[in-house]
Amino acid sequence: MKKRTIKSAINRSNIKASILKVINEAGKPISTEEIAIILGNSWHTIIRYCLDLQNEEKLTKFEVGRINVWQIKK
Repeated sequence: MKKRTIKSAINRSNIKASILKVINEAGKPISTEEIAIILGNSWHTIIRYCLDLQNEEKLTKFEVGRINVWQIKK
């Protein structure tokens, strides 16, 4: 059971770091769908982690129509 918990924590950390890297390298605000495509994850996974990063005050979200767009919080 502990191995699964440790592995989950590592994966969460890696996904968050990857999301931040993608947004930073984009040089412009980027949508949840674009991040998901680049990282090869589902939209649902990416939105969950982006919202976590927003709660940690690392990302800012704004909406363009029905699309969530993310940028690094300044």
